[in-house]
Amino acid sequence: MRRVNCIISGLGNIGSRFVWVLNQKQAQIRDQYGLDVRLVAAVDVDGGAIDPNGLDLAAIAALERKASVGTLPGVGQPGLGILDVLQRVDADVFFEATRVNLTDGEPGMSAMRAAIQRGMHLITTNKGPLALDYAGFRALARQHNVTIRHDGTVFGGLPAITIAERDLAGATITKLEAQANLANSYILAKMSEGWSYADAVQGAKDVGAADQDETLDVDGWDAVIKLVIFANAVLGMNAKIDDVRRESMRDVSPERITEAKSRGNVLKYIAEAVRLDDGRYDLATGLRELPRDHALAALGAQHMGVSYTSDLFGTITASIHETSPLPSASTMLRDLLILYQC
Repeated sequence: MRRVNCIISGLGNIGSRFVWVLNQKQAQIRDQYGLDVRLVAAVDVDGGAIDPNGLDLAAIAALERKASVGTLPGVGQPGLGILDVLQRVDADVFFEATRVNLTDGEPGMSAMRAAIQRGMHLITTNKGPLALDYAGFRALARQHNVTIRHDGTVFGGLPAITIAERDLAGATITKLEAQANLANSYILAKMSEGWSYADAVQGAKDVGAADQDETLDVDGWDAVIKLVIFANAVLGMNAKIDDVRRESMRDVSPERITEAKSRGNVLKYIAEAVRLDDGRYDLATGLRELPRDHALAALGAQHMGVSYTSDLFGTITASIHETSPLPSASTMLRDLLILYQC
């Protein structure tokens, strides 16, 4: 049995659900994978908790984001920050699940760098730091001989990066198309049923597909940063956010959806990377009319999907029906198991 000590920063929708998953799957992880995974430290916005023997996962999950881990009896410390924890606690893996910040990537940026510098493998669902400085993190990880896994930063619970790396090995991807954002998928699906734009946006918020501030979604930023990360991880680029042409959803009208239908097409919000003759990729996100027989055209309001076209395997498409944050949270467990099975 191999013991794996872990630290997590961020216990919001994703992080707290990951702790719940880890607790539910403990026996299977031990029996099937031979891993004794211990969460030796956890930090949220109000405090932290440390136990070198392993924190009580059920107790953390039971907090349900209503109280800080800093309040846990015997192990909690109100006000304890992640950088202090990373200096005080030895661990094998650092899980980072704080909120996206596209301005400077904090607090995830500094914490992720500190963990790598201490020799910890990094598993993250936080898109901000990787979108801002993917090359820097890749170089830092190489310098400290650790691995970064981040399938949860792109298309929710869909193993998009894993599929590209493993199942398209040896191939050149000539085109990537992805229905990458749940909020925009929901909005377009409901507008095609006759809803107004405003009602569809509110509906996306009501079902948890969009944040209360929908800016990152409807203005395309979420799709942009996912595409940047994918391009850097899979296509070998050093892409930046400004390299992606971006279209907002705010001006979409019922008439545009109806016109697409009249031509036998479906209007979707798509992130795409197209390989050019010189080997570079053109990156863009925006509204696209897809023919009804396109693999992504049939995806519903709460689906994400990706379609890869390559020189060796033709077109391969994968999709996920994601109605809660659970699949996205579970990517961290999948990344951990892949990390220790390699």
